[in-house]
Amino acid sequence: MRIYALAMVGLCLLSIAGWASAGQERTSVSKLFGKLQSEATTNQALEELLQIDPPNTTACRYLSAHLPALISQLPQDNPQVWLNAIKVAGAFRIKEAIPALVQWIGVPASVLGGGSLSERAALEPFAAGKALAEIGAPAVPSLTNVLQKGTTRERTVASRALVKIHSPAAISALRDHLSHEQDQNLKLDIQRALDSN
Repeated sequence: MRIYALAMVGLCLLSIAGWASAGQERTSVSKLFGKLQSEATTNQALEELLQIDPPNTTACRYLSAHLPALISQLPQDNPQVWLNAIKVAGAFRIKEAIPALVQWIGVPASVLGGGSLSERAALEPFAAGKALAEIGAPAVPSLTNVLQKGTTRERTVASRALVKIHSPAAISALRDHLSHEQDQNLKLDIQRALDSN
C-alpha cells in the first residue's frame, strides 16, 4: 500500500511538472512570437523558434492562430519580420497560413529577385513559394488555383512548389495544367519536370 501511495504521489508530481512546462512553453512561444514581430529581435526569435520541434502541438496551435495575420502584412513595412514569419510557417507546416502565403507567392524575398537557376528551382528567392512547398499536400489546391489564375511569375513559383511537393495530387495538377499554359518557357519547365518523374 505504501508503494502504491508513493507511486501516486510521484505521478501527481509528474503531472504538475508537465502542466507547468506546457504553460512555460506556451509563454515561451508567445514571447518568441512577440520578438519575431520586431525588426530588432526577429532573427534571434527565428533561430529560437526553429529549435522547437515542429510536431510540438502547443507551438503549432499558437503559430496557426497568429502567423497568418503577420504574413498578410505588407512586406515593405517590416521586410525581415515578414520573411522570418514565412520561414516559420514553412518549418512548422502551418496550413492556416496558406492563404496568406499564396498572396505573396510571386514576391521575391530580396530586392534582386533573381538568383541562380538552381536557387530559383529551389525557390530560394521566393520564400512564400518555398514555405508552401514545405507545407506540402495541404497547399496543392491553392497552388493549383495559382496555376490557373496567376501571373507568369506566380505560375512559375507555383509549378516549382508543386514539383517539390511531388505528391500524386501535385503531379496531377501539373499534368492537368500543362496544355493550358500560355508561357512557352514555363510550359517547357513543367514538361521537363514531368518527364523526370
